[in-house]
Amino acid sequence: MPEESAATGGYHRQRANLSRALGPLPFTSSADLAALVQCHPAPGAPSARPRPANDYALMPDTLDFLAALLARLSPKLIVEFGSGASTRLFAEWCAAHDARVISVEHDRSWVADVQGQLAPPERRAVTMLHAPLRPTWRGLRQFLTYRGIDRLAADVAPAGLFLVDGPHVSGREPVLYFALSHCRPGAVIVIDDFRLYSVREMLLGVPPALAGCFAGAALPENSHGLYVMQCMKDPAVTAPPMLGLRPILRSYWRCLRDFRAYGTGD
Repeated sequence: MPEESAATGGYHRQRANLSRALGPLPFTSSADLAALVQCHPAPGAPSARPRPANDYALMPDTLDFLAALLARLSPKLIVEFGSGASTRLFAEWCAAHDARVISVEHDRSWVADVQGQLAPPERRAVTMLHAPLRPTWRGLRQFLTYRGIDRLAADVAPAGLFLVDGPHVSGREPVLYFALSHCRPGAVIVIDDFRLYSVREMLLGVPPALAGCFAGAALPENSHGLYVMQCMKDPAVTAPPMLGLRPILRSYWRCLRDFRAYGTGD
């Protein structure tokens, strides 16, 4: 059962050498999206942002790309799954542009830490939502994902920009489907960790009816790999597919591994 290992430091550096991870993704191409992602920094371009000590945090090239997207899109609402450096970036931009951020984070102490790093005008622009992780079933597959995420559907629908950077591997697929199912045409979804086998796998599994509503473009030269999607037409609400016995067994293994490593964030 091949899988990346955070413990061995291979989480973001795994080679894309698994056949199932190399299949063509089911999304369409779009000249508008291709032009949009050209705002990303050139590979190896220097950044004024310091490199974080934590290798799992967003790297300077990703933050530079998100800053360029903000300038291109001017979203009035940003929704992110996973708080941290991106929250600070989004909060600063929103405070200066009369916009707002909804930030969903599972770790209660990290919510408090991130809020404490924001200036008062930035805190007013951010709605921090603590959503601890809970086991959730989609058919026979299990996911350790944000509690009560479905209740946010009406709140996130107007968003112009989504960032999917959480939770851990075992819970990210329901978050992807939530974002895909509840965004509006024109909205952009940035998916971090595209170099991960599990992230490529969940993108490959998006059903054709849902995938046909989105254009997609990869930024593989990014530190962690990014995949950027743009909603082209109204999607239908869709749940993660069943797939087969192997994904069912892997879903339980991932939940157990992430629970033992990270807990629920209560």
